[in-house]
Amino acid sequence: PSIMYKNFDEIKLDGLDLILMIYFMNQNNTISFDIVKIAEDLNIESSKVLEIINNLNEKNYISFEMKKNDNNVIEEYISIEPFYNKLLSLALDSNTKNENTDIFSKFEKEFGRTLNPTEIEKINSWIEGDISEELIIEALKEASLSNVHQIRYIDSILFRWVKSGYKTVKDIKRKKPVQEEKIEELYAYDWLNE
Repeated sequence: PSIMYKNFDEIKLDGLDLILMIYFMNQNNTISFDIVKIAEDLNIESSKVLEIINNLNEKNYISFEMKKNDNNVIEEYISIEPFYNKLLSLALDSNTKNENTDIFSKFEKEFGRTLNPTEIEKINSWIEGDISEELIIEALKEASLSNVHQIRYIDSILFRWVKSGYKTVKDIKRKKPVQEEKIEELYAYDWLNE
């Protein structure tokens, strides 16, 4: 129910649709397609119940199944599994949005201000460009160590890393010592006495 409440705008159920879905959710596993019983239980006219069921079916929130009852007679039942699948999809999308929001909050915390739309668009382009979140955060750390809080600087770091074939932070740390050794060799070389 909490997922349904949080995503109410996305589900787009009006009052009677919602009442009928809640009614279905509170039934046992099998919901008999008995319009008269549903109408009596909800104190709604049968024609209105039929209209609501048709509306829910068109929205792909319910489906119909044929099953044998205890007396071995085939009856029609209502399944709300499509509705649960929709809720699951919304919950997963919500988690993805929260993860992306988390990366934006890290940038805002590091920059000490809110991000402008151009910066948000650039970060989204990195995510959509299959640059891992861990690599983006590592570039943010690298920029912060240099005391530079600009998206363009972080973009140049990411560009250099992607061009070098880095896909994870482990790749960066594994290849960085080799680069640092080369730099130390340059400093250690006796240029004056050559």
